[in-house]
Amino acid sequence: MVRELRKGKSHYGLVLANGGVVTYQHVVILSSQPRKDGSPYPDKNPIPDVITDVPVPHVAKQAEGEATIETYTVEFNRDNTPLRGHIVGRLTGNGHRFIANHGDRSTLQQLSSGTKEQIGRKGWVGKDKEKEERNLFSFEIGGKL
Repeated sequence: MVRELRKGKSHYGLVLANGGVVTYQHVVILSSQPRKDGSPYPDKNPIPDVITDVPVPHVAKQAEGEATIETYTVEFNRDNTPLRGHIVGRLTGNGHRFIANHGDRSTLQQLSSGTKEQIGRKGWVGKDKEKEERNLFSFEIGGKL
């Protein structure tokens, strides 16, 4: 980007990058020109260390009841078969957020489908009877839950 700016092909450049295991997002905006008002560029991050004016939902460690998927991802085996679904959702009753795994094979297949978006779909979440510290999400109320 710096080379392109120095060649004069553009006045501004945006660089995005991931770090860690796709767990960090980095961005830098570069310019070949000084600021129009002549002020110096900030020498420290202008974003506050703590943001206090955005409501954050309560996270329920143990979630139970009707729920809506907010986001999800599917982990795949090396042979490209779905292994595990990871769901972040909201409980319909109280708006609490939760994290869960898929609760049955049918739910995992639907989550890994490339033909239908799952965000916004409703289902049920409950405690895993084998590993009580884990929540399970299912589209069918009678799933493994």
